[in-house]
Amino acid sequence: MAPLGVAAAQVPVRAGDLEANLSTHAAAVEAAARLGTSLVVFPELSLTGYDPDLAEDLAITPDDPRLEGLCGLVRDLGLRAVVGAPIRDGPGRPALGAIVIGEDVRTYRKMHLGWTEPDHFAPGTEPMLLSVGGVGVGLAICADTSRPDHPGGYARAGASVYAAGVFLTEEWYATDTPRYPRYARELGLLCVMANQGETDGRLRSVGRSAIWAPGGEVLTRATATEPTLLVARMEGDGWQGETAPLD
Repeated sequence: MAPLGVAAAQVPVRAGDLEANLSTHAAAVEAAARLGTSLVVFPELSLTGYDPDLAEDLAITPDDPRLEGLCGLVRDLGLRAVVGAPIRDGPGRPALGAIVIGEDVRTYRKMHLGWTEPDHFAPGTEPMLLSVGGVGVGLAICADTSRPDHPGGYARAGASVYAAGVFLTEEWYATDTPRYPRYARELGLLCVMANQGETDGRLRSVGRSAIWAPGGEVLTRATATEPTLLVARMEGDGWQGETAPLD
């Protein structure tokens, strides 16, 4: 059996342009498959861009026909992809969510909202622990990571990986990223952080996605906003990191 591979896809995101973002996601999924990964995690709101004010206008349903091409590609390649979008699946405000694409389609809803998000999104209430190649992967979206009980709950439930799709500006990056090596060290988790790359919305991502090994050391990190696939592979008793540019 090939070693488990988990990838963070740092991709450029065009604000409000679902078609362009789906194309970028498809290319990243294909690259992740070529590198032998089992799971690829995309940034927060990666399909639509990060702008809470536009949540109502940009919200999609998990069965939106525009997602069919990406879903079919992921299934054909035999991996799973976690993509970010405002999710509409009932009355009221949309969820700030992640669509988990594999043999089926599931959704995770951000539990802990930040900045102006509570004015535009309904919070989720349930964590999502995936099993990928027999390894537990706990999902998070950005401010979820501000609550130590969020990764702590996954660790107690048997997770080995904590995977977060995020949107971080320069200011937010400075305050948020120190949590990841701490959780990696204290909880024994591989911590994966996928941030948006180049953005054209009213807020600008700083990029610099990263993966931390369970001891807290950086396995791999993007240097700025360049399109990048960061990969962690479980080999023997540890994890090995790889950085690959995305075209």
